[in-house]
Amino acid sequence: MSRKEAIEVLDKMLKNINDSELSFGGKVVVFGGDFCQILPVVQKSTRQQQIDTSLVSSYLWPTLTKFHLTENMRARLDPDFSKYILELGNGMPPITIDELVNIPVAMLIPYENDATSLNHLVDAVFHDICDYSVNISTIMNRAILTPKNAYVDEINTLLIQKFLGELKRYYSFDESIDASKQLVMEDFLNTLTPNGLPPHELLLKQNCPIMLLRNINPSEGLCNGTRLICRNFDHNMIHAEIAVGHHSGRKVFIPRIPFLPNPDENSGFPFKRTQFPVKLSFAMSIDKSQGQTLDFVGIYLPHPVFSHGQLYVALSRAKTISAIKILIRPISAEESENNRTKNIVYTELLTLAASN
Repeated sequence: MSRKEAIEVLDKMLKNINDSELSFGGKVVVFGGDFCQILPVVQKSTRQQQIDTSLVSSYLWPTLTKFHLTENMRARLDPDFSKYILELGNGMPPITIDELVNIPVAMLIPYENDATSLNHLVDAVFHDICDYSVNISTIMNRAILTPKNAYVDEINTLLIQKFLGELKRYYSFDESIDASKQLVMEDFLNTLTPNGLPPHELLLKQNCPIMLLRNINPSEGLCNGTRLICRNFDHNMIHAEIAVGHHSGRKVFIPRIPFLPNPDENSGFPFKRTQFPVKLSFAMSIDKSQGQTLDFVGIYLPHPVFSHGQLYVALSRAKTISAIKILIRPISAEESENNRTKNIVYTELLTLAASN
């Protein structure tokens, strides 16, 4: 949202103040326009000590470039919906009470049981999915959002079976870093799908929508999160077409690449997975959807959201209240209401951001 010259001036100023040639004078700087969204995660590297909360506070807030959001630009054509989203993002009464928010009836898919209700949500978002294989452009700006990757995989598997065409299966090659354990560990490694990695068994069909999981060639539009259309398949290459953005329509070739997941994310077993860096994108996680604008949004909540801003991000992908449907599983058999769900907002953070 800022001109690059403003960033360069800040960089130069902090270098002068701190008498350092490190970027921004060695200070931690976070640029953010909307603190109601999911918070960035700062991970320590092997060369850095973990940054605790007090250190982040002392570095972050004095060097923060911020913008106070007063209007949701996606939903500006539906003022009531825009106002509802902004109030939900602030996490304050009367929209949010005791971390619970009431969802307008117009957005809801009535809950019957898991399978039936999920099929109703799929029909509401994609209508007759069999028609999309010949007119794929109409499906690319529709998606079902859900909090956890396990639910994403469940929905994608369901929808690729409904999608017309012959199923293509690509299996990854998983290697234990300790070669002596390969025979013992291979079957177990095949069952793992750490965050950000493609699955061991990748199920695709011609013209199905996929999403890139790695930056391959950003200058050509092949970035983490880019949505594409599968056009054809080779043994070690996927022929695809970029579906959205400035590079829409560009034909690309996607090779298999090696992935080295963090051992902490796969029960402590270091391994390498060689697979195509893509996954189906009928559904995506709420976190992954940040920054995207969709023509129609389905939100699947078999369990409530679990982090700051997740519900706000999910709802604000749509442009109008008529372009969004939400399925909420009741919290328990005794709690039959399915029009309320959790809305987690760190109001202390928003107050701190607004005061700087």
